[in-house]
Amino acid sequence: MDNPIEAPVFKPKSERTLPFRGKLIATADLADGKGYVSLRSLCDAFGLDPRAQRKRLARQQGYFAPYTATILLSTPGGAQPALCLMASAVPLFLTGVELERVLDPEARDLLTAFLDEAHTVLAEHFGISERGELNFLRESVARMVAGQEAFEEQLAKKVEAELAELRKSHEEKVDQIRGAFGDLRKQVTRIEAVAGPKVRLTPEQLGQLRQAVAALGTLMQEQGIAKPYPAIYMDITRLSGVSRSEDIRQEDFQMVVDFLEGQIRALTRKSQPPNPPA
Repeated sequence: MDNPIEAPVFKPKSERTLPFRGKLIATADLADGKGYVSLRSLCDAFGLDPRAQRKRLARQQGYFAPYTATILLSTPGGAQPALCLMASAVPLFLTGVELERVLDPEARDLLTAFLDEAHTVLAEHFGISERGELNFLRESVARMVAGQEAFEEQLAKKVEAELAELRKSHEEKVDQIRGAFGDLRKQVTRIEAVAGPKVRLTPEQLGQLRQAVAALGTLMQEQGIAKPYPAIYMDITRLSGVSRSEDIRQEDFQMVVDFLEGQIRALTRKSQPPNPPA
């Protein structure tokens, strides 16, 4: 049998059946005087999935491990190891069953009735005293509280570790951003030293430049060249190594002016009529 809880296999002192409203539930008594109920027999009686309930029991080992045992129970095929719950733990275990998952209405009603009468039925069958049941409940609550405290402690440590990691990552990113801005400031300083506002053309120089461009453009139009200005500005920006005329540096101003004046002189000579022969 598939048993999710590793445990030794016990031979029962005696085996009995617990009758409940037409259902027979397999039980066993061990030599220590404690009574157990077969998990599969409970599932068969109340329409539960044995595999799902074994998995649930395995997930809740922290609570139920001291109250489970693997016991050899008689079957038509001979004695087989069966996972069993201590009788005093059965009511607590069954309260964890989601009744809406029990699809058979008759089985669901039977389980509800058993939950109402479980303490009395099991006490009568196994001779469980009120004191013994009370001790079990106290132990169960103590284990639950201890488990919850351990879980909360682990969760707090995990959260604190994750927060510390996030803080560390955040600080590293802030340092990276600060470093990047520092490098950017240095680059801006170097760029301004080479091509900053102080070395660009003054408004007066830009005015002179535009007058020269306008003069050259007029001559080109007179020569039949339509829309000459884009070509002129392309020439002077390419000559000075910038993308806009406003970015031309002062050190290149005279070169650009000389270029424009040269173009103007060339076009002026071209437009003048030839001298008459002597």
